[in-house]
Amino acid sequence: MVPVKAHLGTPAALDLASSPLIDQPDCEGLAEAGAFGSLGSLALQLHRQGYGMLQIDDPLWLLLLGDVRAQLEPLVDLQALASGDLGPQRFQDAWRHHGLACVRELACHPEILSALHVLFGRQAFPFQTLNFPNGTAQHFHSDAVHFHSLPHGYMCGIWVALEDIAAEAGPLVYYPGSHREPYLRARDLGLSQAQVLAEAHPQGLFEPVWRDALREKGYRQEHFLARQGDVLIWHANLLHGGAPVKNKALSRWSQVTHYYFRRCAYTTPLLDTADADPQGRQWRQPLDLTQT
Repeated sequence: MVPVKAHLGTPAALDLASSPLIDQPDCEGLAEAGAFGSLGSLALQLHRQGYGMLQIDDPLWLLLLGDVRAQLEPLVDLQALASGDLGPQRFQDAWRHHGLACVRELACHPEILSALHVLFGRQAFPFQTLNFPNGTAQHFHSDAVHFHSLPHGYMCGIWVALEDIAAEAGPLVYYPGSHREPYLRARDLGLSQAQVLAEAHPQGLFEPVWRDALREKGYRQEHFLARQGDVLIWHANLLHGGAPVKNKALSRWSQVTHYYFRRCAYTTPLLDTADADPQGRQWRQPLDLTQT
């Protein structure tokens, strides 16, 4: 049973039967038939590799990115960053908590929303933004442990470079093909609610499984050495993280936005434990930045 609070809209609006176009077995046939229009190559990259680059044609795109960075800079100790003394920083939902409308504008950019609609076959909406002035060196992970959907696959992340990213700054890393690994919930690992809530960073409970997958399947690591304005889309289940920061005096200005798709139920798999209440906190009612 899917609780009413688990989705936007009424129960009648749910469509739990379909799957994203990029995940369908005949995705290559759809691309050959022109179903993705000019995005056919990108659709195949997402289908085969779990990520791909989206070209933005808006002539004001770089001006918007410059505005985002300029409005974030006052929130950061730039002197500490330049001297290499600033620890990893991130600003979640800066459009909401710091009043930066340009962050929301970037997340809701019409070319991004239109492309996601074509690639997945449903209308997308952003529900979370993260802005970073420097590298995170974050352990590789699947976003689908933190937030996911029913049906599976109707979530994705988009990483936008607000500047050119140097290899020494701790660029984004990802593992092509790892999106085909099984989706995981806490219950799949036999975890109880008490075990998950006892962890300050419960993602760590899943990391041995991901490390085993890399070792057994031989997924290779790739780095995203982005140029300002580059847009990377990644599949909900793609393993990705941050490379080690070799030069802490380098910035790595970026924005990550996570997107859901309409007519789904929305979940937090970390909280879908072996003893979870069927109507419990594993169900999400996400914000919709296009409606705020």
